[in-house]
Amino acid sequence: MSGMIIRNLIMQTILAVIVGFIVSITANIFIEGARYFLSLQSSANGLAIRLGDTELNLLPVIAMLISACLIIVVRKTVGVTKWSGPADSIYALHQPKVGVDIRLGLGSTLAAFVSAGGGASVGQYGPLVHFGSTLSTILSRLFSVQISKNVLIACGVAAAISSGFNAPIAGILFAHEALLRRFSVGAVAPISVAAIVASASNQYFGFANLAFEVPSLELELAAVVPFVILFAPICSAAAISYMVILRKFQSFAASGKFSFNTLLFSTAAVVGIIGIFLPEVLGLGGPQINEMVNGGYALYFLLIIFFAKILVTAACISFGFFGGVFGPALFVGAALGGILSSLLIAVGLGNEYGSIITVATLAAVGSSVIGAPLTVVLIVVELTGSYQYGLMALLSVTLCSTLTYRFFGLSFFDRQLLDRGVDLTRGREHIHMTQVYVSELTLSDCLTFQQGASADVILTAMREAHTTESYILKEDGDLYGKLDLHTLIANGDDFEKQLDFSPTSLSMSNSLVEALGIASDFVGESIPVLEEGSFIGAITEGDLFTEVLNIEESLREEETVR
Repeated sequence: MSGMIIRNLIMQTILAVIVGFIVSITANIFIEGARYFLSLQSSANGLAIRLGDTELNLLPVIAMLISACLIIVVRKTVGVTKWSGPADSIYALHQPKVGVDIRLGLGSTLAAFVSAGGGASVGQYGPLVHFGSTLSTILSRLFSVQISKNVLIACGVAAAISSGFNAPIAGILFAHEALLRRFSVGAVAPISVAAIVASASNQYFGFANLAFEVPSLELELAAVVPFVILFAPICSAAAISYMVILRKFQSFAASGKFSFNTLLFSTAAVVGIIGIFLPEVLGLGGPQINEMVNGGYALYFLLIIFFAKILVTAACISFGFFGGVFGPALFVGAALGGILSSLLIAVGLGNEYGSIITVATLAAVGSSVIGAPLTVVLIVVELTGSYQYGLMALLSVTLCSTLTYRFFGLSFFDRQLLDRGVDLTRGREHIHMTQVYVSELTLSDCLTFQQGASADVILTAMREAHTTESYILKEDGDLYGKLDLHTLIANGDDFEKQLDFSPTSLSMSNSLVEALGIASDFVGESIPVLEEGSFIGAITEGDLFTEVLNIEESLREEETVR
């Protein structure tokens, strides 16, 4: 027994190392590759037109149209109609039956790279998180070892955040906060290994550049705290508006009024044209966020890119391109912070406070979108190395996230799952129970008789079986009625006229949750199980509750046996 435990722990660590290394390499190829292709658009190279004194670079339009063509190729090659992202990773982790689709996961990662490289306003972190889950799923199938799929998926996710932000501690926390939704003692070691290996790989290969560059400050926080508190509702409103517009655009795309190709190429053309005049809203947005944090844009320009980024991102993600929502949310938060700090500076607040306010609003909007407030605070601390930045981010994030949760929900991903009928707030047990059906349960023994059976025969059988209920069936096996002992004794041979012809019943397709709901109003010994009227058997309330206890026990074992 101890030898098996040691062997599994060793294998678990090796797999975590593999996950961390591969995710780090993939994440940096993704980010650097997308930045490289986007940088090619900055030079017209003969692909420009002149309008008066202005030279217009046509490359953003051309790049977006080429990207749209490649999206079609990827879509047909993979054979999908909908990309998969972090919401699918979260769902795969919280239930036993539906895992991560490897083909779809790899295709989605490729589609996100094509989108970002072409200039679409999408984020990199969501696709990388889902790639981590996909890679973990591949490894879990290749290596036959007793390791929970949840642990491996969480390892991949932690490695993605660690490598994407160069923030390993934030990656570890994100896996617990946003994915597992609990602290798992059995999972913390492999998750930590994956995140730290990803960070170490970044440093070894020279990718360990900070995602955000902020000025080092020593400030009197008392002067800025009131403004951070005051701006929290504004940050929440911005985050909610961003998510609502995304959902509205996605709802429009799902309405079927226009074909996928029409929406895709129309978006490519429109976004490309916007990119000619406003290239700052294209792509991943990292350099632009740094510029906003350091006060590099004028107030009027911040207002323009704030609204443009929201609309362009919603169009790209909803109308055919693919990518994350977290990166653009950070951009929106930074633009909002730049706007607010510019207004404060205009009325007398020192310039040195602009950066800390912008970082606080950036963190607040981003955390509200992904539903991981502590993770975002740690990202700020790890990226800035500043207690002051982290403290102001913590204040802004907690206030903003609380408001967003009250008026919208825990995160954008939770709302995506809720649209599919998956409510994560009800816990893993509930999700498991929605995937267990009556057809999978062991039915209880019960007495059945054909129509016309004598009262004496039925009474004798019920006494011998020590039961108070039995079922009368038609010749074709359909349920005719349910009989209880009191009715039988009181009516003798006329009992068939007094049967319960519409008893509380279950279908084989009822989930355990539905069955428990039906049984909650039931009074009796057993519940008949029917399939299109045909009698299959009977089940007791005890059978249902036993299955619930089995699910709870399996989840407890998952926390201790890895």
